[in-house]
Amino acid sequence: MSDEVTEIPQTGEPPKKKKAKWKYLVSILIVVVLTVVSIVLSLLSAGDGSVAEGAKITWSALATANVWWVIGLLALVFGIHGIGALIIWFFGRMYTRSYHYGKALGNEFVGAFYSAVTPSSSGGQVMQVLTMKKQGVPVSNAASIFVMWFILYQINLIVFDIVAIIVEWSKIVSLSSFSFKIGNANITLLPLMIIGFLLNVSILGLLFLMSYSHRIHNFMMHRVVNLGAKMRLVKNPDKTRENLRVQIENFKIELRRLLTNIPAALLISALFMIMLFVRFSLPYFSAAAFDAVGDISFIGMMHTAFLSSFHEMTTGLFPIPGAAGIAEALFQPMFRDIIGPTFGEGGVVIREAAANMAISQILWRAATFHIVVIVSGIIASVYKGRPSKDFEYANRKEFLTIQMETMEMRKLSVDTLYETRQLSRKEIRKRVKSSSSKPDNKEADKLVRKIEKKKGKGGKE
Repeated sequence: MSDEVTEIPQTGEPPKKKKAKWKYLVSILIVVVLTVVSIVLSLLSAGDGSVAEGAKITWSALATANVWWVIGLLALVFGIHGIGALIIWFFGRMYTRSYHYGKALGNEFVGAFYSAVTPSSSGGQVMQVLTMKKQGVPVSNAASIFVMWFILYQINLIVFDIVAIIVEWSKIVSLSSFSFKIGNANITLLPLMIIGFLLNVSILGLLFLMSYSHRIHNFMMHRVVNLGAKMRLVKNPDKTRENLRVQIENFKIELRRLLTNIPAALLISALFMIMLFVRFSLPYFSAAAFDAVGDISFIGMMHTAFLSSFHEMTTGLFPIPGAAGIAEALFQPMFRDIIGPTFGEGGVVIREAAANMAISQILWRAATFHIVVIVSGIIASVYKGRPSKDFEYANRKEFLTIQMETMEMRKLSVDTLYETRQLSRKEIRKRVKSSSSKPDNKEADKLVRKIEKKKGKGGKE
């Protein structure tokens, strides 16, 4: 018999490509439907139960909005992506001098688009890895960059959340009185915020504990996974254990890499903090466009930024593309103490607080989500460095596969980096001691640090 296989001619598109397109269309449809529903509810709120009256008030407010605040809001939105690109550029420059800011900016917008249209923003990072590969960066380096990105982002987000909880504790307590219904269940915001915060902490905390504690590692890998299987929460225990193993090993590899370059990690962390503060303070700018925040103050911006972190903790629990519908629904309870009525001359109320709340939410959502989706979608479709993979690859499973395939190579590179650094320190210390009549380890260590600092800034030994 011949080994040749006769190919059956196929008509139309391959099943996988069709499936990818359907997933893409379903995601877009969910975003559109939930956005329309949220806008209708906002108009009902603005018009005191009348969509037509709400639309009239909203249009009037938009027509008379302070154009400079609107421009400032849009500038900050795209400035956030500019900072995100700067972070990617810094990471890219760790591996190659040829990675310029333009490539990082294209990569940032590709990630923004796929994060917006996939559940729980699951598609952003894998498409950024594939984009970086198309830009000429080896996939192992790209995977390394975005695992480090995740580690530093989570650390800074947790720090920001902790500060927000300390400063805004009284607000958290007051939010426990707000509730909404899902079916027959009456749900309050406080438990959702607590779960959201614990989820943020547990993702990084468990990775760290499982990486450096054999007892916790074995407990999670065996008892917890087996219990999940018995409760039918885990479908494939062996595959789950393997996925956990890969994530833990990747965390250890890239954390070690970050620890070999503390100055770069601190600089990138500072950029993340700036990015988080600006992103979380955007509701303040949208309300200021309608003179709904009273006297403009930095304290007001900080207050808004901390409340926005609670908003993100809660919306992150819902696996909906862009948190569409949920983000809008939770806007009013979160910012009711920030956004008030608009006053005219003589203290006359021009627009009620409810109307300002609705139109501020519409402007905020349009600027931070809808416009970003449109702009990033256009860039993702025309950018020459966009990934050639279909939409079906935009998920966490694919990103995990990439990490698994490149793990050994990245482990070898970080081991080499660490050993080279240690040898360099020993050689410098040896030279310092040999040039001194009385070797002093403390003085040698000081000189080692001084020389390494100079080398890190581009100086020579």
